[in-house]
Amino acid sequence: MSPWYILPTLLAALLLGAHFLRADNYGLMALSLAAPLALLIRRRWAIRIVQFLLFAGAVIWISTILNIIEWRQMAGQGWIRASLILGIAATIPIGAALLLENRKLRQFYPETSVPADASLTAFLITAVSLTIVYLVINPPVILIERFLPGAGWVEIFGLSLYAAWITEKMLDMKESARWRRRIWVIFSIVFFAQFILGVSGLEKFLMTGKLHVPVPALIAAGPIFRGQGFFMAILFGATVLLVGPAWCSHLCYIGAWDDSASRLRAKPMKMPPWRQMVRIGLLFLVIAAAIILRLLGVSGAVAAILAIAFGLIGVAIMLFWSRKTGVMTHCIAYCPIGPLANWLGKLSPFRIRINDTTCTDCGICHVACRYDALNMEDIKKRRPNISCTLCGDCLGSCRDGSLEYKFLGLNADRARVLFIVIVVSLHALFLGVARI
Repeated sequence: MSPWYILPTLLAALLLGAHFLRADNYGLMALSLAAPLALLIRRRWAIRIVQFLLFAGAVIWISTILNIIEWRQMAGQGWIRASLILGIAATIPIGAALLLENRKLRQFYPETSVPADASLTAFLITAVSLTIVYLVINPPVILIERFLPGAGWVEIFGLSLYAAWITEKMLDMKESARWRRRIWVIFSIVFFAQFILGVSGLEKFLMTGKLHVPVPALIAAGPIFRGQGFFMAILFGATVLLVGPAWCSHLCYIGAWDDSASRLRAKPMKMPPWRQMVRIGLLFLVIAAAIILRLLGVSGAVAAILAIAFGLIGVAIMLFWSRKTGVMTHCIAYCPIGPLANWLGKLSPFRIRINDTTCTDCGICHVACRYDALNMEDIKKRRPNISCTLCGDCLGSCRDGSLEYKFLGLNADRARVLFIVIVVSLHALFLGVARI
């Protein structure tokens, strides 16, 4: 590949970086200089991302020109020469973006079986969401911003690129289940690493500066007991509305532990039917306990000890029962948030369905499912049961391609792309903001 095709992109990045340096905006300066690094990723979507950023840079120059014209006219000063100079600067990123469409350059960034628009969309959703969080919420929840003011822009760019890359990996049907588990573990490690650092005295790693016990049951019970602190409950509710119960299979900070424990057994066992009633009962028990503790005026320290005990019992269930049964016993029989995700998840249009014309009742999807949602009875009914979390592991396991995502009137392929784009974007967003 000739370097001449990307030199205008580098020039555009340098000029924009100098513009932000002059304005003492070191975060956007660093972002401007880092943006061309995306071209090191040999994917068509990387070209699209850089082109989008170049056009955004052109918009910044045009906005600057308009501001200078307004300011100089008010001051009675000449504005034509300055506008012409900045106008040239504005044409450079536009020309660079168009030059990236060169046929020879496109050969160096080959198209893959995964649509480039999917990764670009994940990048944009993540970038826009984190930008809103960055600009609106104070004190900052973008972690690096707490240590290096202005560097939040670089973290947003990195997480958005990460979302684009993971989207490509997740859209590979045969690799999707493996990558789902990998990024789930990554999220859990990041979440609890920040928790441990916060507990050790580095309070900047805690979102509010105050410690909250990381037990999923407290998403419902915590606000009831405290009468405040609804952030995680709102985040949970919004996620469920967007992607249904996929919160339990992609975004729960402790669920990856249960998944890992269940896979120590090659084939899952069938769970007893009463396990659904057990977790529903535990949900009402947890809510009732939160109300009673609040009415009795029990201290936060005592409530935290009870929550920790509840969480440790859940970990014990993972280590003993999930490992023994090959099923995520903690998630489908103990965690009280599971029923909420399943019930509220019905508000989301996303579903997994079994194609009645191609399914052969082979049962291989039952082995792939660790949520006890695809027993033979469910397969014959041609739909997963209520404990399905839309994890999608079953899709790659089916030799006949009989399992597919459903979303309103979209065909199966587009529904799956839409689901993956949204859930990966949420994963990247959670990496950026979801802390204790």
